[in-house]
Amino acid sequence: MIRYLSRDDVLASLAEAPAESLDFVILAAGTDEAGRWIPSLDAAVRALREGGLLFVQGIPETLPEIGVYLDHRLRFKYWIAVESVPRLGGRLPSVHAAVLMFAKGETFRISRVRFPHRYCRACGKPLRDWGGKSHLMHPEGAAISDVWKDLPPENNYTGISAPVLKTLLQMVSPTGRSEDAAALEGVIGPAERIDGTPLRFRPGQAWLAEAPARYRLMPLPGLRTPDSGLRTSDTNLPVNTVIQGDALEILATFPDESVDLVFADPPYNLDKAYTTYDDEKDRDVYLNWCNAWLDQYIRILKPTGSLYVLNLPRWGMYHAAYLNRRLYFQNWIVWDALSEPRGKIMPAHYALLFYTKHPTDFTFNYEDVGEIDARFYCLRSSCIRRRKALGDDVKEPLTDIWWDVHRIKHRRHRDYHPCQLPDALMERIIRLSTNPGDIVVDALAGTGTTAVAAARLGRRYIAIDIDPTYVAITREKLAQVEVWGDVYRPPVPRPRPRYNKKALQLELREIARQLGRLPTPEDVRQMSRYGLEPFLEAFPTWGKALKAAKLEVENGPDAA
Repeated sequence: MIRYLSRDDVLASLAEAPAESLDFVILAAGTDEAGRWIPSLDAAVRALREGGLLFVQGIPETLPEIGVYLDHRLRFKYWIAVESVPRLGGRLPSVHAAVLMFAKGETFRISRVRFPHRYCRACGKPLRDWGGKSHLMHPEGAAISDVWKDLPPENNYTGISAPVLKTLLQMVSPTGRSEDAAALEGVIGPAERIDGTPLRFRPGQAWLAEAPARYRLMPLPGLRTPDSGLRTSDTNLPVNTVIQGDALEILATFPDESVDLVFADPPYNLDKAYTTYDDEKDRDVYLNWCNAWLDQYIRILKPTGSLYVLNLPRWGMYHAAYLNRRLYFQNWIVWDALSEPRGKIMPAHYALLFYTKHPTDFTFNYEDVGEIDARFYCLRSSCIRRRKALGDDVKEPLTDIWWDVHRIKHRRHRDYHPCQLPDALMERIIRLSTNPGDIVVDALAGTGTTAVAAARLGRRYIAIDIDPTYVAITREKLAQVEVWGDVYRPPVPRPRPRYNKKALQLELREIARQLGRLPTPEDVRQMSRYGLEPFLEAFPTWGKALKAAKLEVENGPDAA
C-alpha cells in the first residue's frame, strides 16, 4: 500500500512506522534548507527494510548537503538529473532539478524502465548513435539513464511532477508498471508537493511551494567576501608551462588571486589504471586530498575568476557541500555522457560544478557559446554536414544539461590515459569563463586536454601532473599546437575481425525464434551454420553474444 502524506503527517508517520517495514520512500525536499529534512531522513532510513529505496527530490543548491548526510547512512546509487522548465537566476540558464536515489544495504531490486527511441529530424536515424549495432535496439525504447531529458519539462524544483513520479513508481514496481507499485509498502510526501496525488491531498490545481521567481536561492551564509579591488600581479606565474610534480606543493608557490580559471578532473577513486597514482583510497583520505587542492584553487583564483570541478555525482555532492561555504554557487552542470550500457539505470551523469569568487562580477561569455544545435538533430558528422549545407540548422539555448558533447569514442583521438576528456568540453568551459590572454590552471592535467584547448584559444595555461609519462604526452601535443595549430593524430589501423559480430548475433536471434527460448552453447553447436567456435572467439561472454537473441525472446508472441 502506498500512503501519500501531508506536510504535517510525513515526519510523524515515518517516525511511527515499524523498523524495516517500508519498500520505498519518496520525499519532495523542494527548496527547503537541508537541515529541515534531517528528522524525516533519519526516520525514513530506520523505516526502510533491507533492499529498500529512498528518493529525495530537490535542487542542486541544497541537495548536496542532504546527499552527504545520507551517504553516511545508506548506499548512494544515483543523482538523477531531471530536465525541467527553465528557472530564473544565474548566467547559465538552469533546467536541472534532481532526485537522489539511495539503497539500504548492498542489494536492491528495480524494474527496467524505457523511454521511447527518438529519431533525427534531418536523417531519420536514431538520435543515439548505436555504432553499427542498431540490431540491438529494443523496440520499446532505450533503458533510462540517470539523466532524464525525455519527460515533459515541468516544475520539478519545488515538488515532483506527475511524469517524474510515474517514472519513479515504474522503477520500484515489481512489474515495471506504475500502478503495480501499490503492491509494495511505500510512503510519498509531502503530498502538497507531489503533482498527480489523490485529490483529497491536493484539492484544485497543483500547489507550488514558491513562485517561479524565487526558485533561485540567495547565496548561502558564511561565504568568503573577496576584495574586488585587490589584483595580485600574475607576472610570477610560470605561464605556458607543463610542470611535473605534486599538485599541492606546486600550487602552494603560486601568488594569491592570480589565476582567471581553475579546472580539475580528479581521479574518481574507482581503481583506474593510473601509472603513478593510487586510485583506490579510503573515502575520507580521498576527500581530504580533494579539499586540500580545492583550498589552493580558491586561494589563487582572482576575484573575477571561476572554478570548475568534474567528478562523479557521489563525489560531486561532497565537493559542492564544501564549496558552498567558500565560494558562490552558479550551476551544477550535468554532462550527459553515456558510456557503455550497464545496469537497469545506465550511468551517464558526470557532475561539472561551476563556482565563482564573486556572486555576479565574473567573466562569463554566454554570447559566444549560448546557442547549440537543436536536440532533434543527431550528432553524426555526415548528417551535420549534409543538413547544414541545405540550410537546416535550428538552434536552441545552452543550459546546464550538456548532452551535445560526446565522450571520446575512437582510439585515434585517445591518449594513453584511462579517463581522457573530449576537447569540445574543455573548449566550451574556457570560452565561457575566460578571455584571450587569461590564465587557466589545471593541476591534475592528465594528458593535457585543458592546456591544449587553452593554447588553441589564445589563453595562457599552466598544467601540472605527477606522472612523467602524461607530462611528456602533454608537452608533445602542445609543441604540435604551436607549430601546426592542432594535434596530429595518425590513423589507427584496425585489424579485420575473423567473424562479423552482427551476423553471429542475428543468427542467434533466429535460433532463439525457432527454439522459443535463449539458445545454449550446445544448441548453437548443433543448429548454427558457423558452429560454436566463432561465437566463443568473437564475444567475451555468452551473455554478450545473446544480446540480440534476448530481444527476440522478450518480445516474441509468448512474451508477457
